[in-house]
Amino acid sequence: MTQYAISNSQAARRIGFATIGDGSNVRFWSGTPFNMSKSLADEGHEIVHIGPLNAPILPLYKTYSRLRRTFGCEGISPFQAAPVVAQYSADAVRKIRAASPDVVFAPAGSAFAWSVPDGVPLVYASDATFRLIEDYHPNYRNLSRVARETSERLERGTIARANLILYPSQWAAESAVRDYGADPARVHVAPWGANLREVPARESVLASRQPGPCRMLLIGVNWKEKGADLAVETLAELNAGGVKAELVICGCTPPEPVTQDGLTIIPYLDKNDPAQRSRLEQLYRDADFFLLPTQADCFPIVLCEAAAHGVPSVARATGGVPYAVREEKTGVLVPSNGTRADYASAIAEIFANPMRLARLRQTSRETYETELNWRAWGRRVSDLIQAL
Repeated sequence: MTQYAISNSQAARRIGFATIGDGSNVRFWSGTPFNMSKSLADEGHEIVHIGPLNAPILPLYKTYSRLRRTFGCEGISPFQAAPVVAQYSADAVRKIRAASPDVVFAPAGSAFAWSVPDGVPLVYASDATFRLIEDYHPNYRNLSRVARETSERLERGTIARANLILYPSQWAAESAVRDYGADPARVHVAPWGANLREVPARESVLASRQPGPCRMLLIGVNWKEKGADLAVETLAELNAGGVKAELVICGCTPPEPVTQDGLTIIPYLDKNDPAQRSRLEQLYRDADFFLLPTQADCFPIVLCEAAAHGVPSVARATGGVPYAVREEKTGVLVPSNGTRADYASAIAEIFANPMRLARLRQTSRETYETELNWRAWGRRVSDLIQAL
């Protein structure tokens, strides 16, 4: 990917960074808005955080949504409910006018971004369109007709209003043009980066691993959706095939107890706690592969983090995953209908070839350094904002 930088002749912009939550808080949305705003600030722009936005009625709709799902009713999306949207948009307009920004940047802001006052350029960033995640992503399955229509209307309105539309994958960018009639000249692909507090040194992540079994790592918060069951089956398949292997699953627990030789489950590690972050970094340093047989994903940031640690990924080719895993650069992709044998075969083949594994470790880190990092994203996006 081409690197971009602001020239001395380009003026810094006052960017109204509008988010439903607190974009200055690293804990909001796994730190993605935090890193977006920081990277733009690093490019010399003035960042004015417009958020969190207020919607006092939201807790009522969250409770209503939980009750509907508990009783097996079609779901609603609380953040897209009409009364919630009305409160978000009114608060957004009020705060944007008070901030007087040159540009409004609204990541994942379809609930309110369509209402940004005329005359203020709008940059809309997301990892998918509603058309892509409807019945695909777990948060958007089995929605009611009204919820679907509302979400579709908000998506269409925001894309039509935006002067610049950013996605981390071609998968999402093509949907904006195909499904929502977006002007292709306004739609751009800018890969996201790793949400790391501290980037590990290149020398440390490319140092020789300790000899031993094939070590795999899976990090995710939802056991079923991240394909943890298939990962455990892959572990068993490798061991049964004569490849001594180990698997660490971090961030979730199985719905039922699971026992398997070589399996370690760590329910949770907080990246914002120094001691727990240190343990997480050690898991990456020990790993030969990052395994992600995910059921549905738009652009898994964790794959960028694996690349930063020089750990090649073996992941399901679904959604935006093929744009975070670059074939034979940051890992390999397994077909969406891949079986335990397919995952085990891909891993065993690479593990049996130390030179190929070493090359993948190096190209994973190189791809992180050139493409899958927030500095590269900030340079690219800053250049596009200047063109507005």
